[in-house]
Amino acid sequence: DAPWEYDSGEEPFDAEQYRKKMLDRLSEDKDEKRIRSGFQICINDCCETHIGWCNAYRIDSDYNYARGEGFCTIGINIPTVSARRRGYATAAWKLFIEYLISSGISEIYTQTWSGNERLLGLASKLGFEECGRELGSRQVRGKRYDSLTLRLNMDKFNGFAAKCTI
Repeated sequence: DAPWEYDSGEEPFDAEQYRKKMLDRLSEDKDEKRIRSGFQICINDCCETHIGWCNAYRIDSDYNYARGEGFCTIGINIPTVSARRRGYATAAWKLFIEYLISSGISEIYTQTWSGNERLLGLASKLGFEECGRELGSRQVRGKRYDSLTLRLNMDKFNGFAAKCTI
């Protein structure tokens, strides 16, 4: 859910093109010991319908994108509007976070903009807390928003995960 990506006239998301790109990646050889940087999200229906993805990237101590070393930062995107508000993002992020923790990652962050209410609600539910804010640094649909960085509070996440039936 990154609408600013389309402010400069880029083409909107094409689900079929993305699906083909991901199938090509899946056909490549994988190093099973490497921590995966993302997962696709499919509904457990008769067609295993693809609805989105979650990913991980690195940020430095100033909360800027970093190549290689840095803090693990996660994102999620469910472009299919009809698949939103059904609990899929909660389930996907819970599983992704548990995977990252089981792989030895002890600090997990996420980043968004202050007007992204859906992501902020999801992040709060899972135990993320704001740790960085850059005032007015994002422009979305002609309006200025703050850039936010949130850090996962492991105690809150473990409390959520213990009560969660997903």
